[in-house]
Amino acid sequence: MRAPRCLAAWFLALTLLLVPAWLAAQTAPAAVFGRVTDAAGAPLAGTTVRVLRPNGTLARPAASTGAEGAFRITGIPIGRYRVRVERLGYTPSEQEVSLTAGEARRLDVQLAAQAVTVEEIEVRGRVDTSRERARFETEAGVTTRVISGEDLKILPGFAEADVLRAVEVLPGVVSTSDFSSSFNVRGGSADQNLILLDGFPIFNPFHLGGLFSVFNSDVIARAELFAGGFGAEYGGRVSSVLSVETKPGASEDGRIHGAAGVSLIASRLALNSNLPRPVARVLGGESGSWFLSGRRSYFDQVLKPIADFPYHLTDVQGGLTLGTRGGGWLRFTGYTGRDVLDLSDFTLPGDESQDILRIQWNWGNRVLGVRWEQPFAGWTADTRVGFSEFDEGLGFVDFGDVRFGSRIEQWTLGSGVRRDFGSQLGLKLGAEANRIRYRNFAEAGGTSFFDARDAGTLSAAYGQLQWRPTENWILEPGLRLDGWFAGDTTHALLSPRFAVKRFLGAERDAAVKLALGRYVQFLHSVRDEDLPVSNDRWVAADRYIPPVVSDQLQVGIEKFWGDQWYASLEAYGRSFRGVTDLNFADDPNSDADDFLAGTGLSYGADLLVRRSRGKLSGWTTISLLRARRTFPDPLVLGFEGEDSVYTFPPIFDRTLDVDVVLRYELPWKLESGFRWNFGSGIPYTRPVAQYQGWQYDIAAGGRFKRSDRGVGEGAPLYVVLGERNAERYPAYHRLDATLRRPFAPRWGTITPYLQVLNVYNQRNVLFYFYNYSKTPPTRSGISMFPVLPSVGVEMTF
Repeated sequence: MRAPRCLAAWFLALTLLLVPAWLAAQTAPAAVFGRVTDAAGAPLAGTTVRVLRPNGTLARPAASTGAEGAFRITGIPIGRYRVRVERLGYTPSEQEVSLTAGEARRLDVQLAAQAVTVEEIEVRGRVDTSRERARFETEAGVTTRVISGEDLKILPGFAEADVLRAVEVLPGVVSTSDFSSSFNVRGGSADQNLILLDGFPIFNPFHLGGLFSVFNSDVIARAELFAGGFGAEYGGRVSSVLSVETKPGASEDGRIHGAAGVSLIASRLALNSNLPRPVARVLGGESGSWFLSGRRSYFDQVLKPIADFPYHLTDVQGGLTLGTRGGGWLRFTGYTGRDVLDLSDFTLPGDESQDILRIQWNWGNRVLGVRWEQPFAGWTADTRVGFSEFDEGLGFVDFGDVRFGSRIEQWTLGSGVRRDFGSQLGLKLGAEANRIRYRNFAEAGGTSFFDARDAGTLSAAYGQLQWRPTENWILEPGLRLDGWFAGDTTHALLSPRFAVKRFLGAERDAAVKLALGRYVQFLHSVRDEDLPVSNDRWVAADRYIPPVVSDQLQVGIEKFWGDQWYASLEAYGRSFRGVTDLNFADDPNSDADDFLAGTGLSYGADLLVRRSRGKLSGWTTISLLRARRTFPDPLVLGFEGEDSVYTFPPIFDRTLDVDVVLRYELPWKLESGFRWNFGSGIPYTRPVAQYQGWQYDIAAGGRFKRSDRGVGEGAPLYVVLGERNAERYPAYHRLDATLRRPFAPRWGTITPYLQVLNVYNQRNVLFYFYNYSKTPPTRSGISMFPVLPSVGVEMTF
């Protein structure tokens, strides 16, 4: 506990220095913030808000409202201004304000619908730079990368747009296989990423063991990745936070609208509209909107007259947003999804005598939550109540008593408040409590081979201060306390965090920043990340499994050139304590050595250059990474002179990763998107020899003899492995392309598309196989995706 106490003392001393400095400040710029809604009270996302001087020039860069219609513009000099609010299809609103030193003025604006008559409107999506620019101007240390719902459509995915596949193109993100959309951020394990759906955790958001995600791109407003430096309000994971936000569902004309799509793997449908005002009032709101979406694979139904197709997936997601009195909102979120692989009655076509391992394997997620944000007495409160669950079951039809299963559930109750004390000082406070329960088991013949289960309470409290001593500085000290209480296990860990940003130039469009902090995690996934397709199995910290503690430091510089160009360069370092690995030399009669506890280290740099506007837009990222893991070696314990630990690079240690993403507007309204990825080889463990097994013969006086099966096809052969992950696969590179052509009939839009993965058919290595029974030994391999074309169609109405 010495390190946490020292960090806490340092944090308190720093805070005591900052507060008197704030009190001594003589003048301060002002700020305006608020929420934009339509006549029915539904939030209007994408509305432009400008603060204009009397001569009509911008006093500060314009802001764009988020999914809940909220905006905030800071750093406004003292004086009189006109605040203009505009959105296509609505009558603009303009208000005059007089701002004093340090004032934070709230402006809630309601826009009236306005008919717009044009011959043709062509809407083209672009990178959601407004959200990134807002965080650049108002937050000190967080590294934020945003992908909008429109961007998802143009990024090639596995047969259809996929938010988790899209995350792979962001700086600092590594994907180790074409067959998995799980990802690693800045040297962290995949289970160290917190994935949120509208603010609620989702444990295993993948179909087909990781091949693509559960999120329906038609209802996604944006995906926001916090790759580092995130504030004290975020906890539970140590590597990154991926926040997936759905669209609120508001309809500008009050009618029901929809989106549909058919791809090679599934068909989907999404509907949205406003709630009738009487219904909204019955539900406790002033106005509201809703959406409902569903997705299902269809091969099992289409092929049913011909053959049984053993697999299908389903997704159902819905949301309801209510505008409340006083400028607040209430949002209900729900999701359920299922994968089912049923080989009970499956036979191979043309050879019904072929033996099939008849299994029933299914897994899925469920998320249900309600979130309420409400201003009161100068504060804004944000309260969440939710439930999240993932379960998996595997059974064998011919062996009815053989079962494998895994399940984890989490109940969440959390509340936070925030307030701006003028334009110089802001404060966030919050607390949460989570009840977590998990079970992993395997049983056969009435015998339980293992049954690991536990339940505990994960609680947290946090506070974060934001101080702007001048227009060019932002300082954010924060402190978080996390506790885990389960049976005879109790952990209470302090996580101090601090960030500072210094703006550069007269336009304040460039900045240098620094962030450091401690992050803790009490959940571990025991999934083997070396396997390309697999699901998570979760365990929690106990007397044998430690929590993960990560200390992190990052520095960076970033620059905007208007709203067209942006560049960022960041360097980082991370240490990890309490990372786990399966112990393959464990004692089967003891629970104490099932896992090995070790340490980790990663450091690197990320470069991002992006062009957001023009016929040719896109971005380029270059990431450098070095990652290491160190564990005790159970095979040498008790042997003198042998190193008791071993250090190796994990599978996601990709030294160099380059992504080029381009979007180009072709003639005839064709939209094209390209993604080229290059990655240096990832590590693997190479077999170095193979030997034949011997038997211990008691009848012959305890001597060893060669197997009775002799040398040949049936002889037992064993592999000798070399040093763990000491070899590297060849470099990986691949080009993906997509081509879309939207058409606009009177009832909506229809967009056929063509996607091609691995355009030039690069044979990237997935696995190597070594055969030492031949002379000389031979090596063969399995490649990842070949060239993989797919077609589909999307519609809106």
